[in-house]
Amino acid sequence: MIVDVHAHGLSEEFIVETARGVGCEWRVEIAAPRRYVAADYGVLDPLLYDIEGRLASLRERDIGLQLVGPPPPLVSSLGHAASIAYSRRLNRSTGRFVAESEGLMAGLASPAVGEPSGAAEELRRVIDEYGFPGVLLPTSVDGVPLDGAQFEPLFTAIEELKLLAFMHPVSSRLSADLRDYTMSILIGWPTETTVAVTRLSFAGVLARHPQLKLVLAHGGGTLPYLLGRIDLGYSAPQYERNPDCRSNIAHRPSDYLRQLYFDTTVCDPKSLDFLIGQVGADHVLFGSDFPYEIGDADGAIALPAIRVMEASLRALLLSTNAERLLGLTAGPR
Repeated sequence: MIVDVHAHGLSEEFIVETARGVGCEWRVEIAAPRRYVAADYGVLDPLLYDIEGRLASLRERDIGLQLVGPPPPLVSSLGHAASIAYSRRLNRSTGRFVAESEGLMAGLASPAVGEPSGAAEELRRVIDEYGFPGVLLPTSVDGVPLDGAQFEPLFTAIEELKLLAFMHPVSSRLSADLRDYTMSILIGWPTETTVAVTRLSFAGVLARHPQLKLVLAHGGGTLPYLLGRIDLGYSAPQYERNPDCRSNIAHRPSDYLRQLYFDTTVCDPKSLDFLIGQVGADHVLFGSDFPYEIGDADGAIALPAIRVMEASLRALLLSTNAERLLGLTAGPR
């Protein structure tokens, strides 16, 4: 069985309700029966909401469990951050989608990041209601970094609930202007992840939450490639020394970053080999970014590379690591 930790989906009911004016955070129109067009994006892939087609695809590819949450910009984007009321709509959508999946999907909760004072309590309520095993974290909240004190209760709740926290990039001012050639997604989003997680390390968030099961989309962006350079901010002795780089942590940033997990959506077999060598096979999990084309929706890039690996390594990436983080199997973290 393959566990896919990176996928997106919405109940069709949610899309139709939105198109008919229920909530104004996302603009979508009904172009034809079961055909929808989203503003600033275009026609939605039917596999985002077509449960029958989705299940057929999962079975065809031997996906035994797929973690699913809404498209991340619905949780947060520039000019929008999910309120408690809107997060409830998103979680209801995910709950409906998962309920129809015949056991092949599990939900990622959408936190109310737009109301950080109540986000932790609301997350606890959502997990109690739906039993989701994970939570979908954006890299910023309407452009505000996640390492601010207002988000500390949310990280505490995620850690205490033992949730798998899947961090997916969204646009901030860093990437919002990269409109040409789809660069906001191609280059900007991986960079958003790198910036967000580097801040979490230097700010001491990762040090304060050592049991946080944080999985990064797109192989962690450029983070694995920059681990050594990031450490230089901590160790620079004189002319480029910045006291802020040591004020919240007692060890090199990479020491905290190595407690993280990374999906396989790096879209190149050589990059996947590098990722495994840099962070260790026990910290890499199969993810597809289903159903998006700028990703590895069918696993056509990662799976051939994984399937020629030795059996024990192949098992770690395809299922064992994810099952351990989800509490489906016993074993050390």
